[in-house]
Amino acid sequence: MDKESQFDTHSNWYELWMQQSRQFFEITEKNLKDLFTENTLANPEEHLKQIYQWLEMLKKQWEFSQLSEEQKAYHLYWMMISRMYNEALDMTVNRWINRSRENNPVKNVRELYDLWLTCCHEVYQQSLMTKTYQEAYGEFMNATFKFWQSALSK
Repeated sequence: MDKESQFDTHSNWYELWMQQSRQFFEITEKNLKDLFTENTLANPEEHLKQIYQWLEMLKKQWEFSQLSEEQKAYHLYWMMISRMYNEALDMTVNRWINRSRENNPVKNVRELYDLWLTCCHEVYQQSLMTKTYQEAYGEFMNATFKFWQSALSK
């Protein structure tokens, strides 16, 4: 595996988060800017094809290249996080559609972002209580402690 395709578990967490945030606003601005104008507020149902294309771009952010042997211990946890991320995106779209139907449309990209954050929080809170998440997180933490023990002992 080449170096460029590896996710560096030592330094890339913050970079990944910042990249996702940047991409969220860039993709939203690029693809949905016409939906949030002064004269019109988007009815998401009229733009579902465009919205789902946008969601697919966001979901692809969680697709990592092949994991190194050291990173395989994190695989289950990252798959769990990816699933939660996708659930939050789907919840966001459904709530956006419902708000439009209830004549309470999302008025701008910031409101859409706040709606997304609310959905992320809800999905994460629900997931924290599941045995599957707790086991995946436990394995993730054990692998992290093991890594730091070996790194600090060198």
